[in-house]
Amino acid sequence: MSVRSALPCYVQYIGTAVPEKWLDKEHGADLLKQSCADPRNAKLLQRIARLTGIEKRYLAALEYQFDGPDGKSLYRLPSHQPQGPGMGARTAAFQKSSGPIVQRALSELPAESLAGIDTLVTVSCTHASAPGLEMPVLTGTPVRPSVDRWNLGFMGCSGALAAMRLIHKTAETGRHALIVACELSSLHFQYTDQIDQMTANLLFSDGAAAMILSPQRSPVRVVGCGCAHLPEAAKQMVWFADDHGLRLELSQDLPETLAGSLPAFVSQFLKEHGTSMDAIDHWLAHPGGPQILEAVEKSLALPADALAISWSVYKDYGNMSSPTIFFIMKRLFETKASGQVVAMAFGPGLTIELVLLQVDHGFQI
Repeated sequence: MSVRSALPCYVQYIGTAVPEKWLDKEHGADLLKQSCADPRNAKLLQRIARLTGIEKRYLAALEYQFDGPDGKSLYRLPSHQPQGPGMGARTAAFQKSSGPIVQRALSELPAESLAGIDTLVTVSCTHASAPGLEMPVLTGTPVRPSVDRWNLGFMGCSGALAAMRLIHKTAETGRHALIVACELSSLHFQYTDQIDQMTANLLFSDGAAAMILSPQRSPVRVVGCGCAHLPEAAKQMVWFADDHGLRLELSQDLPETLAGSLPAFVSQFLKEHGTSMDAIDHWLAHPGGPQILEAVEKSLALPADALAISWSVYKDYGNMSSPTIFFIMKRLFETKASGQVVAMAFGPGLTIELVLLQVDHGFQI
């Protein structure tokens, strides 16, 4: 019985985009405190904002001020809208706002490459409707309507790397694949006095990213992908569809849990691919927040500047959920880096996604 050898899988292009609107941390805290009925929580929100380390967040749906009962903003003052907009209004806002952002990300990719795509994977955990992200792709780009389509939903911040794993696992078919990840977290801002949700309101932001992968040789080869599940810690990160938007539940134990699990998993993953932690030249970690990045640095005993690019993207954009890791990859490739690269992201469940890349020389994007 003959065994088909897997074809290599290469990253060809990455495109990114964010909404036009943005807020710095001071204005963001001033805006969000309007949802706090308790003045003590309003002050707490401002203290949390200073600790996030985020300088700017791009937001598609969060207006610069809360409207009154007859305003056009998605969000109303708590006196008129005690729990914020309903799930239907938030979903409609996603359908209206996501298309232009996705198409701007795709506009950075060559039209001839998009015309050759035969597999489309869309990634999002901030919308609950169908058709979804495939519509701006199929109606506004040269991607053919006959492509194989897959949607990865509710995988949180790890979704884009999970999409890379899906494509890499099927690389032997020689597919030319497009991954499109878009999250509009500002649609799910919660009126709340819970610390974890208040923190999420200040950490998350909006963005979109697209990546083309194919067997065609490029400077960036996908060496391997891996995924680990920590079911005993599943409740430490939960993404729940509530009546008033998608609600994120985060445990204060999450950074410690990741720190305790990462070293063994990363070491085993690298061993399976013929390398080791000492041989990795670049580390890219999804910035779930400052404590997550600090936990990665400390648990893996990384040099002080090992996650500099992750920190810089986090500072400039906040946590955009699934597209963020593609922003980080793009920024690394623009430095004309070379060597072995590990990218990681974390999702509900609790899950850890890893991707090992080999960059042979500068990658022009």
